[in-house]
Amino acid sequence: MDRLLPRGMFAGILAALLAFLFARIFGESQVNLSIAYEAHQAALAHEPAEPELVSRAVQAGWGLLTPIVMYGAAYGGLFRCSSGAPMVARVLEASS
Repeated sequence: MDRLLPRGMFAGILAALLAFLFARIFGESQVNLSIAYEAHQAALAHEPAEPELVSRAVQAGWGLLTPIVMYGAAYGGLFRCSSGAPMVARVLEASS
């Protein structure tokens, strides 16, 4: 019973890694297309290029992975604790 939270967090991290792979494969191409479109529109309007504070490689890698894993761990732990609470109550009731 004392391992509910770590198990839920681990499951959330696994789900987050799958979500990261999905976002990296299917989402990043759309983001790159929209960035290219905005750059083209800025060139047509003769606007100067804006400097990148964080490179696209970092944004698409660690910048995407970090929050997804953090949210996955948090939601996995919360879900496991909330779904495990009735089980813990039944075990405690049966033992008394």
